[in-house]
Amino acid sequence: MSYAAATAHRTRLGVTAVADTLRFDARARSEAIADPAVDPDIDLRQLRHHTKNTLQRLIGLIGETEGLLDTPAGEQIARELEHRICLSATISNALFGLTEAPAAMAPRLRQLAGAVVDLLSANGQKVRVGVSVKGLCPAHLREAVIRSAHELIGNAMKHGMKGRPAGRIAVRLVTDARTTTLTITDNGWGFAGTPRRGEGLSLAHSFAEMHGGSLTLESSDGTIATLELPNWG
Repeated sequence: MSYAAATAHRTRLGVTAVADTLRFDARARSEAIADPAVDPDIDLRQLRHHTKNTLQRLIGLIGETEGLLDTPAGEQIARELEHRICLSATISNALFGLTEAPAAMAPRLRQLAGAVVDLLSANGQKVRVGVSVKGLCPAHLREAVIRSAHELIGNAMKHGMKGRPAGRIAVRLVTDARTTTLTITDNGWGFAGTPRRGEGLSLAHSFAEMHGGSLTLESSDGTIATLELPNWG
């Protein structure tokens, strides 16, 4: 294994350790919230601070690794690792607010969509993403919408855009008097028959079912995924 590859491997191990730590912290936070002596806002602020410090340290380790930046290939690996760690933090913020409080729905969806597409794009691949939001999504549906969007955009990138040099993904959120509808449209490969329900689709279906809604997929010059949730269960 080359020096650069070994460094990349150690960084991947570090990211895995961060994920394990976050899972532990999430469990600890759930237990702490049950304790009336613990302020959940302070608890969340501390979790964000810890997460931010950990990610910043990982990025710092990349720059400090002796010899990594001495070759063009090593420098490229370092830049790529740093970029993708930052994208992962951006996605975590949009989903859970791990290092800063989540924004309103429109900027939150734009932040999430752009980061997921950037994170999952292959070298040289150009995928454009557009986001539009109409109406006010009810507060109790926002987490289901955001988390479903994460899975459906990721699905479009991993399957619809796989092996394609370019493409586009449109994210549309519309809330009217009765329903809130999230539509993810891509011009990728599409699918034949019934799409296989992997972890991403299973999660999106679960979010729909939690709120008495539905998730449908249609293949038409790509894929159209539609999450429809009633505003009041």
